[in-house]
Amino acid sequence: MGVQGLKTFIESSDRDYLRSWAFRDKRLIIDGCNLYYLLYFDCNLDQMHGGDYDAFEELITQFFENLAACDISPYVVLDGGADHTDKKFDTDMKRKQQKINMAYALSMGRRGRVLPSLIKNVLRQLLHKLKVPVVQCLEEADWEIAALAKEWNCPVLSNDSDFYIFNLRGGVLPISHFEWKKVGVDKRTNKKIIQAKHFTLKQFCESFKMNAELLPILASILGNDYVKLQNIKYPNWEEYSVTSMENVRIDGMLNWLSQFQGPKEAISALLKFTDNEEKVIVQNALWKGIKEYKLISGSLAQFFDSKVLPALTGPLQVLPKWTLRPLLEGRMGSSVIDVLVHQRVSLTPQVENFQLPCSSEMSRPIRQVIYGLLLLGGKQTANKQALAVKAVTGTSKRYVEEYGRQHITLSNQKVEAIQTKVMEELQLETLDKEPHDVRLQVFLDTLGVSSAMLRGIPHALQLQMFVTRYWLVNAQPQPCQVHLWGLLLGMVNGKLSSTTKTETDMLLRLKKLQTGRGRIYLEDEAAHLYSQWQSCLKWSLNLNRLLLDPLSEPECARLYRGTLVHQVVGELRRGIALESLLMRGSSAEQLFKQLKDAIVSLVGEDFIKKMKTGLENRDAGKTQSGYKGRNQPIDDLSSCFEHLMDGDIDDNEDDDLNGWKKAKGHKTEIPDCLYTARTRHKAKVRNVNNPSKKYERRCFD
Repeated sequence: MGVQGLKTFIESSDRDYLRSWAFRDKRLIIDGCNLYYLLYFDCNLDQMHGGDYDAFEELITQFFENLAACDISPYVVLDGGADHTDKKFDTDMKRKQQKINMAYALSMGRRGRVLPSLIKNVLRQLLHKLKVPVVQCLEEADWEIAALAKEWNCPVLSNDSDFYIFNLRGGVLPISHFEWKKVGVDKRTNKKIIQAKHFTLKQFCESFKMNAELLPILASILGNDYVKLQNIKYPNWEEYSVTSMENVRIDGMLNWLSQFQGPKEAISALLKFTDNEEKVIVQNALWKGIKEYKLISGSLAQFFDSKVLPALTGPLQVLPKWTLRPLLEGRMGSSVIDVLVHQRVSLTPQVENFQLPCSSEMSRPIRQVIYGLLLLGGKQTANKQALAVKAVTGTSKRYVEEYGRQHITLSNQKVEAIQTKVMEELQLETLDKEPHDVRLQVFLDTLGVSSAMLRGIPHALQLQMFVTRYWLVNAQPQPCQVHLWGLLLGMVNGKLSSTTKTETDMLLRLKKLQTGRGRIYLEDEAAHLYSQWQSCLKWSLNLNRLLLDPLSEPECARLYRGTLVHQVVGELRRGIALESLLMRGSSAEQLFKQLKDAIVSLVGEDFIKKMKTGLENRDAGKTQSGYKGRNQPIDDLSSCFEHLMDGDIDDNEDDDLNGWKKAKGHKTEIPDCLYTARTRHKAKVRNVNNPSKKYERRCFD
């Protein structure tokens, strides 16, 4: 993400490219993906056990509370689908393999950086709850963020060094230097401020006396997500450096480029170092790199101001009109775009048992229904694309290429789009006009739930309970009772932590587990099972949104707290009585009974009785310090940001850009962890292309 080495060069230079700024009372465009990377990783939240979403929610709330205290008006922009040109495909696949490697490292008790599966869902839900203006782009967000920053003349908050190349007068505020936790007071005005570092392209180029239009060439030489020049001989950059700092190579490049009037002259000079047969390739690549940083007016300003939908061009025209607003508002998953435009989906690596098939295999039947709704239910798809496919292959079947893992290696396989019986008459273009009962039936059929099962389960619990039923019936290895009770107790904790309750009315022993002592063992069986459950929840949420929410969407941050759930499993395996974790007669006990009764009604008492208790393995897991989430009022904060999506917005002065990127000198402390021996379950490793029959579409039998 970004230009290789540029962020480190700017931050470590003795030329003071980053100036201190007491930041307040301005608009701020926030690179949303950078924001959740930074907050989650740099605040040492759990990565090994599937994520502590409530702690993340607390951080996000605190972040926007502090912005509001300083009268800062935030506008969050999130990435959408992959670019229709696939210009970053190779880079994305390389990063996907790196994420798999890091998930595996964490599963083995080593260090790594892996975002929990539902992190983006939690962020989007909370932004809407706080009424923070947010847009999910239809494709990559970087260019749209830069275009908006130029139009509004305000800064971007991001660690992505690509923003150092875009010609933005408002500048960039690196997230890593944005001291949002420490709200200070300006002694002159007595108003609250956040200390930040500010980068401006004008000041940077003036220090080298160079034309700003030459910087995209620097980005291409160093290598970015779009251009990676190979087979080109460069000058000895060190000879042009005038600094004694470590980054003499980049300093030399900048000094060398500064001697040219513009890009044309610099490119001509570079081609002199290139072999004749490579000249055309290099020249085209350099001009392509320059084009990537050219800015014109984008579509975000109008959408933020007055919710005007952008006109679709090129491959994006395949998106039905009714999907645009929920996509742009972040209420519909961007996987819809990837399926319709690319017929491709990238699955999220998780910390799990890498000797078993990928945990995402279990949710594949849910994804197949999503693919069917998108690819088999549209007039355009059915009449044009499918006919074209049939002409070539002799079949009208449609497939989506899924990128997951086989063992610890990135792999891909074609997955067929399917239809349930009720879907056969549905058209994608008019799906939003279908009756609620029809859309609900598609969801129920997919998760193997009958209409009769709806009775007696509160609306607010239905989606999470249906997902849990699907998980119990289909998971491999088969969950034990301790895994089910741990999951339900985690839901109880999440629900009650969001309400005002006395400590005696909460969970008894679980309150102690949250503060914890020592370290948490990672039991790979539990990790794999809960990764399967999160994958099923994630794709069920995507299906529910595509069907325009026939079921109420639960708050993801309240459904799962990884460290707590794993600690509960450890306690129960030791033989601690389930009843001892709850206060008799408390609201916690009542809620747990409600959840338990819902599950029993869905799978039957015999199913629960036949489940292994999980007490066969009584290895005790130790605990480590937990992050105790606190409920924070959001009503005042919601009203503070609500006006930002409406009406005219005043212009702002210089601001900053920022994005998350690995920097050589940046250290992130990750808690040490211990890893237990393999649990009692041993499964034969299956070929990723021939998954277990357990994952077949039993819900459509």
